[in-house]
Amino acid sequence: MKVYRFLVMTITIVLALSLSPPVQADDLAVGKAVKEQSSENVGAEVNSLLKQINLIVVEGKRLNSTMKTVTNEERLVKKLQLAMLWRRSEKTVLLLADNLLKLEKKKPQPELRLQVESIFRQALTGAQSEIEYFDKRIDIVREQRRAAPPDKRYALQLRVDRLVGHLDAFLVMNFHLLEKMTQIGMDPKSETTHLQQQLTARVEELFGRISLSLVRVDDLEVELKDIPGDAEATKLLIVARKSLDNNSESMTKALHLLDKMKVNTADYRSRLVSTTQNFSSSLFNVGVVTRLLSKASKAMFDGVVDRGPAVFMKIFLFGLILYFFIFMTRLLRSGLEKVFDKSDMKFTRLAREMFITWISRLVMIFGFVLALSQVGISLGPLLAGLGVAGFVVGFALQDTLSNFASGMMILIYRPYDIGDLVDVGGVFGIVNRMNLVSTTLLTLDNQMIVIPNSKIWGDVIKNVTAQKTRRVDMVFGISYSDDIPKAEALFEEILKAHDKILKDPEPIIRLHELGASSVDFVVRPWVLVADYWDVYWDVTRAVKLKCDAEGISIPFPQRDVHIYNENALVVPAAEQ
Repeated sequence: MKVYRFLVMTITIVLALSLSPPVQADDLAVGKAVKEQSSENVGAEVNSLLKQINLIVVEGKRLNSTMKTVTNEERLVKKLQLAMLWRRSEKTVLLLADNLLKLEKKKPQPELRLQVESIFRQALTGAQSEIEYFDKRIDIVREQRRAAPPDKRYALQLRVDRLVGHLDAFLVMNFHLLEKMTQIGMDPKSETTHLQQQLTARVEELFGRISLSLVRVDDLEVELKDIPGDAEATKLLIVARKSLDNNSESMTKALHLLDKMKVNTADYRSRLVSTTQNFSSSLFNVGVVTRLLSKASKAMFDGVVDRGPAVFMKIFLFGLILYFFIFMTRLLRSGLEKVFDKSDMKFTRLAREMFITWISRLVMIFGFVLALSQVGISLGPLLAGLGVAGFVVGFALQDTLSNFASGMMILIYRPYDIGDLVDVGGVFGIVNRMNLVSTTLLTLDNQMIVIPNSKIWGDVIKNVTAQKTRRVDMVFGISYSDDIPKAEALFEEILKAHDKILKDPEPIIRLHELGASSVDFVVRPWVLVADYWDVYWDVTRAVKLKCDAEGISIPFPQRDVHIYNENALVVPAAEQ
């Protein structure tokens, strides 16, 4: 019962000083005094506040009387109800002080001031008593939680959370009372110092509990990794995390109160941020950032002094190994090119480039991995991570893998080589370069076009320069009135005179078609692939010049049109 006796004591003193024994607010002496000394509105508000205090007293007496006949658990419930009742009275007490200040602006209120100051002193004593009670009660429940089996600890942790919430609320209430006492001219210096010491001690205690909770969480997480699905460890981990969150929140509230009391909390906040890795805005201010940066810079400087030479040597060794393998890659590339040049085996330029490129890349990858191992980086997790990453990337890049497979097929079956003139994927051009994913063509007007290998392998591939020789197909027409043998002799003479036309196979000159406007000949000489267009253009020009010189006409398309007048065939009846 002593836990809540301050409530009854406080309100009893208020009533003794401000009202007569009956619980009617209209008979309160203070209310009458206020009506005589202040305006009607302020006096009415003071009466209302005193009436609320009176109701709180009545409810407090009722709860106190019922606690004598209930069990221990029910008694705890009643005590918590009383605590909530007292916390609700905080606003009423603070408003009473505000009204005192309003009245004193017009006229001194010595009697009311004495009453208000007495209420505040008793309220402060009661709040401090509640703080001590909940602090002890929290320790008791924590001991029960430690001794309880894992499946019971979560419920006890929730009880701890509720008790801590009450404790924090009374600390805040204590601060508000001290703050208001200062505003109305009281001097709560000793009480303020006591609260400051109390909050500082609580912050230190909570910091220790947070550190302990972090260790528990880490240990339990490691245990669950070793034994996945351990029900007991899972429950304990939930309780440890709940305790960590609750203590962190409570410490943040205590730091907030210390800030309002002009206490430098930067050190506590920086320690909390460093320990919990919680970078929430509520923990940050200029002092915290300054301390964190100072610690980071000092740690960096100490690290440079202590480990700088070793780190420098590792970096130097890493760079030296990479430089060596870059040099070896260039040397290997040059050697492989010479081997291919002297080899009797026929390799396409495309196959040579692909083989040399991939060998060089593999050597560089090996060198990079070796360099990492020399500077102390573990290769096991790295290779495992690369394997997982490769699976994910492969699943995401299915189209790219399709291009890769098509590139391998092109490399194996060699339908074209670098420098060939091809028609692939709807593009006509010269193969400039190729990798396992795409092929780059240069069109005849020097445009660069990149085509995915899957589009090339899945379509028709036309290689114009795959063979050494090529036939030039040309069609020339002469008039129906011209001499056919003369024209054949003229075409044959032109072909024999051109030095780029091959003798074997022999050129073909044949009368091919009797067209609508001309007699058409096909002229088909054989040439080297590189001479195709030179021969085509030279022969076409020579045919025109020779035909003009020999009087052989090259007709253009024409059509004879005959017009019949139907009216001219009809004889009028009068003329018959």
